[in-house]
Formats: sequence, C-alpha cells, structure tokens
Amino acid sequence: MKHLHRLIVTSATYKQSSRVSAELVKRDPENKLYARGPRVRLDAETIRDNALAVSGLLSRKMGGPPVMPPQPPGVWTVTGVVDNTYRTSIGEDRYRRGLYTIWRRSSPYPSMAAFDAPDRASCIVKRPRTNTPLQALTLLNDPVYVEAALALAKRIHDDGGKTTEERIRFGFRLCLSREPVSREVELLTKIHDQSLTRYQANPATARTLVQNAKGLDPVQWAAWFQVATVLLNLDEAITKG
Repeated sequence: MKHLHRLIVTSATYKQSSRVSAELVKRDPENKLYARGPRVRLDAETIRDNALAVSGLLSRKMGGPPVMPPQPPGVWTVTGVVDNTYRTSIGEDRYRRGLYTIWRRSSPYPSMAAFDAPDRASCIVKRPRTNTPLQALTLLNDPVYVEAALALAKRIHDDGGKTTEERIRFGFRLCLSREPVSREVELLTKIHDQSLTRYQANPATARTLVQNAKGLDPVQWAAWFQVATVLLNLDEAITKG
C-alpha cells in the first residue's frame, strides 16, 4: 500500500495544478481525463499532521500502540461502567501522526470529528467535506493547534532571518509552499506590529500566553504567535491544490 501511495503522489498527474485554463476546460470540461488536479480540503488527520509538521513538532516515529494527544476536558465522560480517564500522552507521543490517535467510537477525537472524520461505527466509502464555523474555532482554540502555533512562532523567530519581512516570508513559505505577494506581506506585517504594540503595553498577557519562554522574549513570541495562528488558519493551509 505504501508503494502504491508513493507511486500515486509522485506521479505527474497527481502533482498537476488545480488552476484551470480555457484550453483545458475545452479539452476536458469534467476533468474525466485528469487534465487538472482537484482542489480539495485536506482530510482531518492530515490537517493536524500538517500543522505539527510546519511547526517542527511532528514525530516521525512508526508503529506502536495508539496515543492520546491533547483534547478538551470531559469529552470522554460517558455513562456506563467504563474507564473515562483520558491520559494525555507526553513527550514524543503527544505529537505523533493522526493515524495513531486513539479512537473511541462513542466519543471520537473532537478536532478530527469537526473536520468530517467518520466515527467508525459503520463503513464510509467517501468522506463528506463540510465547511462550518466550528472548524475555524477548532484551528484557533484546540490545544493541539495552539501548541503548533506557539512552536511555529518560535521557529519563525529563530530560523526566519533578522528582519520582520524575512521572518514573514519564511513562515509563509513553510505553511503554504509558495512566496507571498507584497499585499500578503503587508497584511501579516500589520498583524505582527499591532500585536507587538498590544503585548508591549500588556506584558503580563504575553507571559500568560507564552509560558516557559526559554530565553525568547515573551512579548516577541506572543506577537509572532498571532502571525503563526493566522498562517495556520488560512484556507490555503488546509487545502490541497
């Protein structure tokens, strides 16, 4: 199966752009000949894996038992004689791929359920793809995505260069695999500068948001956290093609 998947995703057909030209529409209006790549939202597991990967947190460990990444408290509280204790994994297991996330059919992992992962109570031939406000709230507030945004912010600050623009371009390339246009750099710079001003006036708020700064100024880290959060929430960041 891995060989087959690798063959598919490295093929010229799979890697085609989703951009449609008039000529392609004329030759293949319904894309039956795969003249273009489909533009679709990533699957639930892949959205989480992608956020962890760009932030530098993703574990590449293979195999082993299921893991319990962070989830909101109380989700596993169900009736009956069952163990309702959700023991959040620590260390590397906290950041393993979504494939290894434990699954209770009576209480599916909430952030993946928000992105249309099936509950596995029955066989699903094709997953639906919905767009709801809950998905945006998940990307903004779920513990996994908050941790990923914090780690991405530190990576942008430490590895992105010396200037604000260099760091923004670095973070943009990490998340979207392309160079930003000038308007995008301008908007992200504005977000960074406004956040920096706000946290400089309220450093206690920055310290509450960014705990265990490990040598990095909490105010700077908190400002870049806002930029990282925006990048991870862009439609392009959760869309293939």
